[in-house]
Amino acid sequence: MKTDTAAAGGHPAPGAEKYYIRLNLHERVQHHLTWSTFVVLAVTGFMVEFPEEWVAPLGQYRDIVFYWRGILHRVAAVVMVLNMFYQAGYVFFTAAGRGYLRDMLPRVKDLREAGQNMAYYLGWAHAKPLFDRFNYKEKLEYWTGMIGGIIITVTGLFLWFQEYFPKFIFDISVLVHTMEAILASSAIMVWHFYEVHLKPGKFPMSTVWLDGKISEHELKEEHPLEYERITKGASSV
Repeated sequence: MKTDTAAAGGHPAPGAEKYYIRLNLHERVQHHLTWSTFVVLAVTGFMVEFPEEWVAPLGQYRDIVFYWRGILHRVAAVVMVLNMFYQAGYVFFTAAGRGYLRDMLPRVKDLREAGQNMAYYLGWAHAKPLFDRFNYKEKLEYWTGMIGGIIITVTGLFLWFQEYFPKFIFDISVLVHTMEAILASSAIMVWHFYEVHLKPGKFPMSTVWLDGKISEHELKEEHPLEYERITKGASSV
């Protein structure tokens, strides 16, 4: 996808910070659908794992609460799956989406950059690697999220329509579904939140997910190769 080089608000005043499009409208909508369904699925999913003493205060409303818990969980699951098809259609059938997918594909240089970055953190190298549109951490998070989404969808369908499958399929699906949910929640709360919102320079929150714009300073700092390409007027490679 060619990155929009238009600064926010048209022509900025001299000395004002420039902003570039990091996420277009389709990508922002997909992200909003992803995080909102994730929150609903995590809350309503983990409710079935609550200890009995946590549920007891619900008293006579317990059955009603858990009935609607199940409805909300399934509705959010359907929206999540539809969003996965939306993302697939976007990356395969639109020019911007194909550019996004091409830039997100793993490459040998990602392994090299991961090693260079680790050496930089350990003080063995004086400079960190120059990242392009997506660095190795972003690619890893993207692809593990895609794979995790497929796993949790398949096992969720086995649980939803358990009467059509052998009991051992149900038992395995319960285990895998639960473990994948724990892994995904931990990754989001620890890795994603720190990398995107909480680390120095971004705290208390990056606003890219809201307006899709990244500042010139941040683009130069975190994605210097993309910035260089943008300023030269070339499209993504």
